[in-house]
Amino acid sequence: MPELLTIEGEFGDVLDHYADQGWTDGLPIVPPTEAAVAAALEYTDLDPHESLGRIPATRAEATVHNVAVNAVMAGCKPEYLPVVLAAVRGLAHADFNTFGIQATTNPVAVMVMVNGPIADELGFNGKGNCLGQGFRPNATVGRAVRLCMMNIGGGAPQTMDKATQGQPGKHGMCIAENEAESPWQPFHVERGYDAETSAVSLFSVTGTQNVLDLASRGAIGILRTFASAAATVGHQNVQLGGGPLLIFCPEHAQILSDGGFTKQDVREFLYEHSRVRVSDFPPETLNGMVRHRRPKRYLSDHPDAGIPLADSPGEINIVVAGGAGPHSVVAPSFGEATMVPVNPITLKDGTPVKSVMEFRY
Repeated sequence: MPELLTIEGEFGDVLDHYADQGWTDGLPIVPPTEAAVAAALEYTDLDPHESLGRIPATRAEATVHNVAVNAVMAGCKPEYLPVVLAAVRGLAHADFNTFGIQATTNPVAVMVMVNGPIADELGFNGKGNCLGQGFRPNATVGRAVRLCMMNIGGGAPQTMDKATQGQPGKHGMCIAENEAESPWQPFHVERGYDAETSAVSLFSVTGTQNVLDLASRGAIGILRTFASAAATVGHQNVQLGGGPLLIFCPEHAQILSDGGFTKQDVREFLYEHSRVRVSDFPPETLNGMVRHRRPKRYLSDHPDAGIPLADSPGEINIVVAGGAGPHSVVAPSFGEATMVPVNPITLKDGTPVKSVMEFRY
């Protein structure tokens, strides 16, 4: 049974105790009282002691109960718990490389993306300012995942977490995909799920670079802008492999679609055209990183030979999110060997749910 904690004093004393123990992200938390945790657990049919998997780096068990505790601490409403549980299953996936994410000097954050009917039901923002402030589901679910990484997986800053500077997204990153304004299939449908299935995906993101293209009215112009923005010597994926996440705004996505480009066409264009010339690399970087870490992509010593921004077109992930305006995002990933887990939100027997209220029936 989970151990109950009793703290004497005022509300501020509770916050101070949690901060002193290293259980917070530096911001005030919502005390996870028995009643608050019990209210969250009403939104799952799993046993509170059931394990969702082991979270690196400590490889401690992420039980339904201790995930619910962290969700309450993050400020989640009870009904957000199914989304947090699905995200934590992704953290426990062996191929997500959570251990590397937890213990690196890179400024990598975990970005949660929600697809399907539950995204709308719970009010997740996939439109204007989806990566910014102002929406409780986004802010608290992203924060809950980070608290689970710290409190279960041991990713405390300046101890296990060795990030040189980190980034604001490490407090929590969560968006919905803007399925309503996307001309393409949603991300989870590309991965084999039905459009009416709600699903949660995890991306490793080392930063977000705004890509402005105000003037291009054709697909090739936008893609050339993206190819230039993504192909830099210091780009994470150029040096370490893997592939970036591209978040197209609806305006750019529609122009690309109207120009006859599918998501796969976009991937292939950028793989072929978003490259860094061998002559642009400092010799130390070329020899110590690119040749060593990406030998299959280092095919020539010719100064004009290009190193692609991804190991293959398929490793370039594409989603549509955001509101009006000609701004899209290139988000380098952590690098090679970091797959993107996509977890459906289901009942215990595996039946997909369209509403979180199904857990209450």
